[in-house]
Amino acid sequence: MDDEDDIESNYLLPDYEPGSAVYGSDPDNRAHMEHATVAALSTLHKNKRQLKKKLVKDLPIMGTNDCSIVSKRSVERYYYSEPHMLRYFVGKPKRRSPLIHRGYWFRMYAIETIVKTFLDELSDKRKVILNLGCGYDSLPFQMLAKESDLCSNATFVDVDYPELMMKKSQLVRDTAALRDLLNKVSIEPSGGDVSLRSEQYIAIGCDLSDIGQLDALLRQQLDLPICTILVLAEVSITYMDADAADELIRYTGGLGDVRFCLLEQFLPAGPEHPFARQMMVHFNSLSTPLRSIYRYPQLKDQERRFTDREWRSATARSLWDLWSDPHFITAREKISLNSIEAFDEWEEFALFASHYFLLVASNTVRGNAVKNCMEIISLGSTDSLTSTTFNGSPSGGQEPTRISIGGSNSPGQTSTVEYRNKPNRRFGVLYQSSEDNFCHHGGYGEQGRVKNADMYVANHFTFLYDPPPPPVLDARMCHTVTTFPQQPGTDYTNRLIVGGRSSPYHALGDCWFQRNRVWERAQELPQPLYRHCATLVTDANGDKAVLIYGGKSSNGVVMNDFLLWRYDSGWTKLKCTENRLTPRFGAAMSSDGVACGLLLGGMAEDGTIVPEFWRWYIDFSAETPEVEVTAHFHKSAALQQLICRFGTCLTPAPCCLYLVGGISRSGILPHEYSIVKILSSDPFDIEPAYAQPNLGIPAFLLIGHSSIWDADGLVIVGGGAVCFSFGNHSNNGAWKVFPGNWQNLHNPWTLIDQRDRSITEEPPQKQAKLTLNQKSSEVVVNQSGPTLSPVRRECMNRTTTFRDLVYHSEPVVIERLKLESCSTSWTTEYLKRKIGRDREVTVHESDGQAMNFQRKNFRYVRKPFGKFIDDISAGKMQYLRSLSKDGPADTPANFTSDFESISEDFQVPVELSMVMENFHSSVLRISGPVAMWLHYDVMANVLCQLRGTKRLLLYPPSDLLHLKIPHGESSSTINAFDPDPADRDTLSQTSPVETILRPGEVLFIPPLWSHTACPVNGISVSVNVFFHSFNTGYAAGRDVYGNRDVQAYEDGRRDVQRIFKRFSGLPEDIRRSYVQRLAKELEEMPEP
Repeated sequence: MDDEDDIESNYLLPDYEPGSAVYGSDPDNRAHMEHATVAALSTLHKNKRQLKKKLVKDLPIMGTNDCSIVSKRSVERYYYSEPHMLRYFVGKPKRRSPLIHRGYWFRMYAIETIVKTFLDELSDKRKVILNLGCGYDSLPFQMLAKESDLCSNATFVDVDYPELMMKKSQLVRDTAALRDLLNKVSIEPSGGDVSLRSEQYIAIGCDLSDIGQLDALLRQQLDLPICTILVLAEVSITYMDADAADELIRYTGGLGDVRFCLLEQFLPAGPEHPFARQMMVHFNSLSTPLRSIYRYPQLKDQERRFTDREWRSATARSLWDLWSDPHFITAREKISLNSIEAFDEWEEFALFASHYFLLVASNTVRGNAVKNCMEIISLGSTDSLTSTTFNGSPSGGQEPTRISIGGSNSPGQTSTVEYRNKPNRRFGVLYQSSEDNFCHHGGYGEQGRVKNADMYVANHFTFLYDPPPPPVLDARMCHTVTTFPQQPGTDYTNRLIVGGRSSPYHALGDCWFQRNRVWERAQELPQPLYRHCATLVTDANGDKAVLIYGGKSSNGVVMNDFLLWRYDSGWTKLKCTENRLTPRFGAAMSSDGVACGLLLGGMAEDGTIVPEFWRWYIDFSAETPEVEVTAHFHKSAALQQLICRFGTCLTPAPCCLYLVGGISRSGILPHEYSIVKILSSDPFDIEPAYAQPNLGIPAFLLIGHSSIWDADGLVIVGGGAVCFSFGNHSNNGAWKVFPGNWQNLHNPWTLIDQRDRSITEEPPQKQAKLTLNQKSSEVVVNQSGPTLSPVRRECMNRTTTFRDLVYHSEPVVIERLKLESCSTSWTTEYLKRKIGRDREVTVHESDGQAMNFQRKNFRYVRKPFGKFIDDISAGKMQYLRSLSKDGPADTPANFTSDFESISEDFQVPVELSMVMENFHSSVLRISGPVAMWLHYDVMANVLCQLRGTKRLLLYPPSDLLHLKIPHGESSSTINAFDPDPADRDTLSQTSPVETILRPGEVLFIPPLWSHTACPVNGISVSVNVFFHSFNTGYAAGRDVYGNRDVQAYEDGRRDVQRIFKRFSGLPEDIRRSYVQRLAKELEEMPEP
């Protein structure tokens, strides 16, 4: 039965036939009855179509409750103390991202603040909280459980669709924790408009557009004249027809002593802003368009919406404005959130909060109650920047600087070059590598943080550029790069990369200096930092140095230090003469290239933008240089909002600075203020400038971007944002902004496809070869050979834990662990004596120096352990990988039980306790002069080197497709140490790392990092411990060796086979075309 039949079945008439006894025998009566029947059926079908149309319209709106309530439940689980009430309305909980948590937490906080303020007002009247479009919101039960004193004279009334309210009432009836909060509960039978009635709570099922029915039900249940009412509408009436929503607002204003609290979306920068457009597309795709937003796009429009409908007063503020208001939420409350989960999506949170508003309206003239309810939202309001804030000119009436966008097609129009690859990364760093190219390094890409770089060229026939940062650098974002001036008589520049982060929990302290085109590791930061700012200065001797300020550490501490880096001496903390400077991160800093400059904006620890503008000067005459800081900017509050930003780029240009993008204290910057020109002179002065609206940057989100000045314009690359739960917006390609009235504008920048360099007529440059300095792990670069990078080395301490390394999921050599006893005592004679010379073991005997699992160039041989040790001591190519002595075919190896006689010699160091807490297996490995084949393990593992020295090559999971590993297997056919000519091309597309593992060192090998190993000299002895690093996803059943692929991959391969069989019978070209389309669709499918 389809939907139409189902609806019609509720209205079926008797199946009367003409001429039957029902009609009678009178022809006139029969004709009259036939006519009446036809009319009734016509009306029936018309009503049926209307009902179906309404159901089709309303069902998606009811569906928004499901998405919202799951997110609120996730917030409740992690941010709220018990008791938790949403658990009873949500089945299996799902953890949302930190951004979704922060956004929904503040939505919930805003509503709860208004409700608590209302309940706390002095009044003799019964207080009613009327929640319109409540869904499964548990606010009444949360307030009754946690704020029972405030609720002693209150009744909560929830109103929503009848079907939804019936289900909610049934849940309350069947859940003791909810039902026991209510007195005198009565549950109406199915179909009643009032599905639940109690002293504290009433559930009403009603279409909000049917005001007549709503009024009748409210007056039936409540004595409205003796009540004071707070009406709530949290993202609910925006789904209604705009006229119907307006009438609902008018109606509620006539209920007596009423306040209205409305929380929903608006368009602070217009419908073409990328976030707004993504938001609208999202809701339209769900068939739940925001129907009021175009009629009332701005806050003033929303206020007039109420005052034009008999409400005496209305105040609306964006959630971002309220977040910045200490009267609405204290700094302590905001800082406390960071102890629950680390958070660094500030720009994206600001985008969300800038597109949602909280409005409080009142129809009461005077009284303490009105003062309290309106005051909570009115105090501390910040005026938003608009196109009329400065009467059309932010520079005080002067003609603004014209900024136009240079494209590759037509002057003055915005366009992008269509590249073979469109880079999609944000929060990277951009620097000019030579006159004709620049490099965009690191940041966050489509699949997460990236360690590589995009190279752009302006001249397709020029391919000479400084090598980009080597792959040995950890993937990072929110770092800085500072470029030094080109050395006289050379064609290269030096530069310093500082810090950054992998996750908000893991700031990076390493620094890398490119000197004479060679990257080398510089002195580490005293404290790992990200979101700091950096600039170039010149000391009294004329030597260049890098000054950094502020930033954030791994434990969330916001810094307030100036640090100076010199090539020879490293980092020095500078004394600051100004103690009023607010600690901050994400600020912008520039210098004149000598010893003075500007510091502006940034974010304080509580997540509010610092409205400060400082001038700094370094006094190099003292033994330890000092920083003198003076407050510089004392103009209007609107100009402070314009200049003091978070996440902006402060880009030097000839005779001026460009302030590009970011967010302000008032939220989203209006389009015409997104790029500001700051002029410098003596005495120093500023003059903001802006792009004229008709020559702006459509669909370009100036967040997470990078910018530099080339010969004649401002180049902007990268950026974009996660638009809350609505999808992502990415800036693709390089954009160029030209100042003034330029003609024949041309954007020359093109992305290099570094795997296909056919765009140049020059022979391709060889990739930089990175060799390992055995003593210092320093990276030295030369221009001959393929890329090879060293594995990072760490020592476990209070700031670096093994859990951090596992989370980071990259190989690390861990030094200075207590493995000395094995390293010294495990001689060959000792092992033969303790394990037993005659004990039978199974070993690999190889025909060559490198074993190959696919080609099986080895044999499995059983022999006495003593004979095996004698053979490898004599140089024979044999290898032992221990198996379980109890059941080698079914049971994973366990070193402790398999080799009890030496098990007390070796213990996994306490610093690696996570390994044993998630233990899978442990293996004794003893090797002669033979290389283990290239393979990957699905289990994470640590390789503890106890005797001898071993060389290892490791390849990241992204290289798997280039390693010739057959489908469904984990071992490669390639000898990575000495590849065949046919294998060299595929290996040239990989990014291996290398290490020399010495006795007493431990190598962490993350899941799916393909690796191969061989002894450097003599015999190698190690213990390899495998452990679970995923919470779920492993294949069910037996996994003896820890290399069985995850369950999803095994299931997926079977699904692929079934799918492929379905195309059987079709012509080969047709079948192949469809299969390729499916493969492409799978490749482009977003992350689950």
